[in-house]
Amino acid sequence: MSERFESIRKGVEEAIAWKKGKKTGANVRTYSAMDVANIRKKTKMTQKEFSESFHIPLPTLRQWEQGKRVPQGPAQALLTIIDRNTEAAISALH
Repeated sequence: MSERFESIRKGVEEAIAWKKGKKTGANVRTYSAMDVANIRKKTKMTQKEFSESFHIPLPTLRQWEQGKRVPQGPAQALLTIIDRNTEAAISALH
């Protein structure tokens, strides 16, 4: 597997461990509705395009952006990866 994929996999595993209450040394960020919308806008994608590109159900993305729900665990890790390196995230998922 590629170095990028391994980095993403490790990040997701750390996020899952953190969610279960295990100390991992990883910094897991909590995202606000504005953060999620800004990350998506930074990619220049519509909600539908973002949803399809990153395998996030469209209703879930809309609820995050409206502040009705908050991304948890692996979703937080995925948003961090998308924010830091959109192309790597797309490459790893396709």
